[in-house]
Amino acid sequence: MHLSRNGGATRSSGPHKSHEIFLYVCRHYHTEVARALSELGFTEVQVAAYHFPCSQPYGSVQPATPPMIAPPAGSEVIFLGACSVRPQADTLPGQVIALDHCIIMLIGPERWKHATRSGSYLLTPGWLHTWREQIEAWGFQKEVAREFFQETTKELVLLDTGVDPDAATNLAELAAFVDCPSRVEPIGLDYLKLFLRDLVLTRRMEQIETQQRHVMKEANRKIAEYAMAFDLLIQLSSIQSEEATIHAIRDLFAMLFGCSNPTYAQVRGGQMMQFFPSPPTFMVRSIFEQLLGNPADDYRLTDEPAGFYLRIQYQQETLGLIAISSIAFPHYRDQYISLALAITNLCGLALANARTFTMLQEAEQALRYEREITDHLRQTMSDLTTELDQEQMLQKVMEQIEQLIPSQIALILLHEGVMLRVASAQNLINDTRLIGTYFAANQQPFAAVIQRQKAIILNHDQLAYLPTLEPALTHHIRTWMGIPLLQQEGVIGLLIVASNQPNAYNANHVMIAQVLAHEVVIALQNVHMFQEMHMLAGTDPLTKLYNRRRLTELAEAAFRHAHNTSGHFAAIFIDIDHFKDVNDTFGHAVGDKVLEHLATSLRQVRSSDIVARYGGEEFVIISIGHSPQHVRLFAERLRQEVAQQPVNLPEGQIAITISLGVASLTPQIESLTELLQYADQALYKAKTSGRNRVCVWGEQ
Repeated sequence: MHLSRNGGATRSSGPHKSHEIFLYVCRHYHTEVARALSELGFTEVQVAAYHFPCSQPYGSVQPATPPMIAPPAGSEVIFLGACSVRPQADTLPGQVIALDHCIIMLIGPERWKHATRSGSYLLTPGWLHTWREQIEAWGFQKEVAREFFQETTKELVLLDTGVDPDAATNLAELAAFVDCPSRVEPIGLDYLKLFLRDLVLTRRMEQIETQQRHVMKEANRKIAEYAMAFDLLIQLSSIQSEEATIHAIRDLFAMLFGCSNPTYAQVRGGQMMQFFPSPPTFMVRSIFEQLLGNPADDYRLTDEPAGFYLRIQYQQETLGLIAISSIAFPHYRDQYISLALAITNLCGLALANARTFTMLQEAEQALRYEREITDHLRQTMSDLTTELDQEQMLQKVMEQIEQLIPSQIALILLHEGVMLRVASAQNLINDTRLIGTYFAANQQPFAAVIQRQKAIILNHDQLAYLPTLEPALTHHIRTWMGIPLLQQEGVIGLLIVASNQPNAYNANHVMIAQVLAHEVVIALQNVHMFQEMHMLAGTDPLTKLYNRRRLTELAEAAFRHAHNTSGHFAAIFIDIDHFKDVNDTFGHAVGDKVLEHLATSLRQVRSSDIVARYGGEEFVIISIGHSPQHVRLFAERLRQEVAQQPVNLPEGQIAITISLGVASLTPQIESLTELLQYADQALYKAKTSGRNRVCVWGEQ
């Protein structure tokens, strides 16, 4: 299926092969998109910048200039963006994915709407690189530009994607030009990667579905053609199995020539395959071989006048040989031969029809099987790519293997260093638990699959030469198949299936296993990316400690447990003394180093405790299971250690101190918020009492 200019679908006449996506994006986002696609490994996606001018600040659009780079023939062309692209969707040579604003690719619609409502003017490194050109294109002089920005904008915000080291300088120049406050918000490329990944994977799924629809269409067309062929064959001859047709031919010749029990030899590919009703005598077989070896002879006479041999053929292909003996009227043998030669073509047609009928039945069964497998695999791909729990995803793979591939053992092994860990398993042979066990990656036959990076099938004799393989996996196994799990960087694991039947696997099973292996790799990538994003969402990017939101999530459950069981639970609020002076004196870069230094010191707590950056220079430690006295001593020790360990920087040593406020859980405290407020009050007391000290809520 191709996409038309207006985003609709048009059907193609043939199956789609894997093709490239040619993605046009605004030139201000080209660098980010190109880098994100490269890091994602989407080699089938090419990106080019369109040079449509951005919208005027008052909504008017300048005429568009054509794209500078023409897409390769056969590529799927996609225009991604807003401004002047969206109004011209009907005129552009490809599909337009319209966004309310191009920045949505970097931060999502909700953050964009929030920033816009709050009066923030969001900027990207690409736009800032040509900000003078943009303002000139808008027709603004300096005074008009200042008036416009000061009336509509609260602050200029650079969404720093990290692609242009001069972006902050360009922001400062623009801020000075329009006399507006500005700030830098690092965002990286994570959201853009998710956005592009979803876009590309959606296109892949659409392509696969199009191909599958074409396969289904072709299968249905073939079945319809076969059905029509059946009708024609029924009109020409009564269709039966080849064996039934052979018996009918023997009966026909016996009736016509008054002989008994003619001998028939079935011929396929120039070779005698089967004899009816039983293997012939040596002499009959010898004459059959002579007749078969001389295609110019249609018949051969016996030495006795009561018999003869016939070749039954259709379109120059020999389909059978028949020996007639003991005919009722030997003196009519010549007439019998003429009659026999006249009807052998009809017999050949009947045999050819029977063979064709059998082939059509087999083809229909194969097509039905392929259709069922295609539907099954399509559903499997959909299920795996939406499952974000690795254990559940791998279990679904085991269920699909059980339905699609005959096996008594199925394993998914993932690389961990030089070892392979069994991440999921199905064992129908014995009670041996396999999940969590390890095999050496250089152990055969695993090493052979990893080295060759392709499927390998072994029989029982070959497995017998691998004494180091776990006996529980080979004792009853007659066929073994290994499929590599391939990523661009190499083999990340193996898919193993094994059967207790000899020669259990064929090319179809290899194909199915390879499709499943490919989908496992994609699903593992999805799970990994989801886990990374979940971790990033709860982590402060500078200090790598938990952020405020994640602190609340983790501490809430621990607080409830301690509150219900009268357990120990405490909060320690920490603030760097005179941190503003550090920033003012040395700059924010040094201030960040100080924050990182303190975060390293705070990280030296029990694994059960929770450490988070609460905001700015404030940190929080949630202590779980320690008495108030212990928490008080811990806070004091922490204060002393920080005071005794200056921050070592190229600019020199910077001595810092911290103030700490401690609040421990009492029966009167009903919520985590209340406890944090008390710790904050204690911190306030420590700061107003001279700083560099620990104050405990409730103490005088």
